[in-house]
Amino acid sequence: MNLVERLLTVDKGEFDKIETKKLKSKQLSKIVGEDAEVTIQAVDGDLFGGLSASGLDEEGEVDYGRAFSTNAKIAAAGIIEPDLKNEQLLKHLGVATPADAAKKIFKGEINRISTEIAKLSGFENEETTDKTVKN
Repeated sequence: MNLVERLLTVDKGEFDKIETKKLKSKQLSKIVGEDAEVTIQAVDGDLFGGLSASGLDEEGEVDYGRAFSTNAKIAAAGIIEPDLKNEQLLKHLGVATPADAAKKIFKGEINRISTEIAKLSGFENEETTDKTVKN
């Protein structure tokens, strides 16, 4: 059986599943006063690509001045619990966007959270991928 034939035997729903993961959050734990986790999910490739591109300059190079905001946008797109899109939460925090809420709640953890979302979404560091392929 070739690979296409094997793919045809897979239930169609498998292709639409969105992977999730729970991460412990020190910042969230500090805010709520007890151990707390954030639930993240994989982000669609087109959305992820667009968000990632917001961190590039006009020449397509990484603009490190935009990196934190870009990671906050990725985090906001991939965090499903707490719901950063909740209007009451946005108003309570005094912020306009889910990315701003992510910055306010998670602070420096944004980078770790966005990295985990990237991994869930299938976007791993090329060096890591190259090392895996070589081994």
